[in-house]
Amino acid sequence: MNPRELAVHKAASKVLTAMPDFLPLKKGKLPKPFHKMGGLRCQSSGMIKLSDDHSALFIWRNGETLADASFFGYLTCNLAQGALCIILEFHWHPSHKGIHCKIPCRTDLDYTDRFLVRAPELALAGSTSLDPRLDLDRQKLIVLFCKACGVTLDLDADKSQLNLWNSW
Repeated sequence: MNPRELAVHKAASKVLTAMPDFLPLKKGKLPKPFHKMGGLRCQSSGMIKLSDDHSALFIWRNGETLADASFFGYLTCNLAQGALCIILEFHWHPSHKGIHCKIPCRTDLDYTDRFLVRAPELALAGSTSLDPRLDLDRQKLIVLFCKACGVTLDLDADKSQLNLWNSW
């Protein structure tokens, strides 16, 4: 994928209409390449449709300490025969690195139904004190993901989720 194709995906109209609920993630419940993810410590939003062509998936992993926890966000594009292409992998591992993402840009590898292994990695601005185990901090991480991916947040005005904006 070249930078221009990546820019087209970012500019495409994508809307997240509600902060997702997280449920325990069992292996085999998600499409490839996520089908092997799961376990007692993992919770998932499930696939969230953002547009006709794009979906998002959020996963967080619990841990006894902050260093053992992590948060992942994935922007995917639907391909033929139900295949997925990951456009952006958003990572937050409090034990190392800052908030970062991987993108399939300037690489000739075929990432159809695959994670972005050996893809370019970019650092993203964001607080390094966020705790994926806390609901409010997961919401903040989702907002950072949306900014990085060009996803519009259109949350209902009646919900307390809008208080998120006052928490920055």
